[in-house]
Amino acid sequence: MAGIFNEAVLTTKGIALLAKAQAGRCAIKLTKAETGSGSYARGEDLKARTALKSRMQTFPLNTVRTQNATNVYVKFIITNKQEGGNLAQGYYVKEVGLFATDPDEGEILYAIATAVENQWDYMPSYNNLLPSTITLEFLTEVSNAENVTIVAPNETFLYDKATGDKYVLGIENGLIFYEEVEE
Repeated sequence: MAGIFNEAVLTTKGIALLAKAQAGRCAIKLTKAETGSGSYARGEDLKARTALKSRMQTFPLNTVRTQNATNVYVKFIITNKQEGGNLAQGYYVKEVGLFATDPDEGEILYAIATAVENQWDYMPSYNNLLPSTITLEFLTEVSNAENVTIVAPNETFLYDKATGDKYVLGIENGLIFYEEVEE
């Protein structure tokens, strides 16, 4: 089953950052995404959130594309096999947060989306064989801010489904390459 999410909401701090960007004081610098297993009551004020209720994992942003003058499309891949440690306990992905850098406050929760009740995706713990992945697409408002900067990973990792070996995928001098990563 594919997880279904409610419309993303800009947080109060996200709205303040957007206002600063519109005034030309800064660029919107999206930094990362987080997923969690926190539950939310119907009508709960998401704008007031400064963090996810029950953060489980953090991920770099993989793809960013300007949709139009007011929205940016962000895609990232959640997985149970990560550089910082493999997922030891599975969870239902019930909340997703997009983070940005505020010039006055540092990193803030910019936008949040919650899953529709009982429509969650499940991210299992890593079984030391094959990683599981879920691709998440996130559309967020940047209004008519002059600049949007995305902090993206320098390397993308791929895993061989048969062996579980890890490879780095990259581009150097216009040439695409892959190389096995020794751990």
